[in-house]
Amino acid sequence: RVEDCRGEMVVPGGAAVKLDLTVTSLSTFVGGRYTKNSRNISQSPWTVNGVPVCESIEEIIGGPLKNVFKADSANMHAAGREDIDVRMLGSGRPFYIQLINARVFPDQTSLDRVLDEINRSHDRVKCQGLRPITRDETEIVKAGQEQKHKEYRCIIRTDAAVTEEAVEKLNNVRDLVLDQDTPLRVLHRRSPLLRKRRVVSVNARMLTVEEVAMVTKDVETFSHRLLVAEVVSESGTYIKEFVHGDWGRTTPSVGTILGTPCDILSLDVVGLKMDWPPASASGPV
Repeated sequence: RVEDCRGEMVVPGGAAVKLDLTVTSLSTFVGGRYTKNSRNISQSPWTVNGVPVCESIEEIIGGPLKNVFKADSANMHAAGREDIDVRMLGSGRPFYIQLINARVFPDQTSLDRVLDEINRSHDRVKCQGLRPITRDETEIVKAGQEQKHKEYRCIIRTDAAVTEEAVEKLNNVRDLVLDQDTPLRVLHRRSPLLRKRRVVSVNARMLTVEEVAMVTKDVETFSHRLLVAEVVSESGTYIKEFVHGDWGRTTPSVGTILGTPCDILSLDVVGLKMDWPPASASGPV
C-alpha cells in the first residue's frame, strides 16, 4: 500500500527514481451448487497429450466467472467429485470457484446474470445459488469432502437370475463394514491402501418388465437379472467396487451377498446434504 511507503524512502540529492509496481488482488471466491445430467463431462479439465478429452464443470462454470471478474484464472474446488460417467443429481454438489487476481468485483445482480448465462448455455450442467463467499467459508466445502453419508442410485446386472429372497437379503444390509483395497481402476494414480468403509443401507428391487425393455431388447434373458438399488454409504466408499467386488479387492460386495457375480451399468449421486452456499455469504474477504 502507498500509505505504508510514505516516509520510508530517502532519495540522495533529490535524484529521480523510477519505480515499477505490480499490483495483484487477493483470491476472490464464489460459491454455489451444480448438477450434471451427463455421463461424459468431467469435474476438472481432462487432457491427453494436451488435447481436451471432454468438457469439464470447471470450464463450464468457471469460464464465465473468470470473464466477468476479469481474473487471471478460475479454479474449482468441490465437496468431493463424481467420476466422469456418474451423474450428479438431486440438489447438486457444493463447490466454490477461486478467482486469481480478479480486477472487477461484480455485485449479486451481475452474478445472477452470469448464473442465467451458464444455465442457458448448457442443457446438461445446471448451476444454482451463485454468491460471493469469504475465505473462511470455503472451509465448509473442504469439510464436506468428508461428509458422513452420501446417497447413490445404481443399476446392477447379475450373471444369474436372482430371487426376491436374495434381493431381500441385500435389503437387510445395515451398517455393513467393507474392506476396500485401492481399486484397480485408480491404482495407477493412488497408493495401495486397505480402507474400512461402511454401507449404511441398501434399498433394492428388480426392474419391471417395462423398465428392463428400456435397458435391453432381450427382456426374457434379463427380466430377473437387472436391479435398481439405492445405497447410503459413508463418505469415501467406492460404490462401483461395492457392487462388483473388484476381483476380490472389496469384501463383502453385492455379488457375494447375492451369490452371483455382478456388474454396475450406471451410477448416480442423488443425495449430498450440506447447508451451502451459506446464507450469511456476504462477499469476498
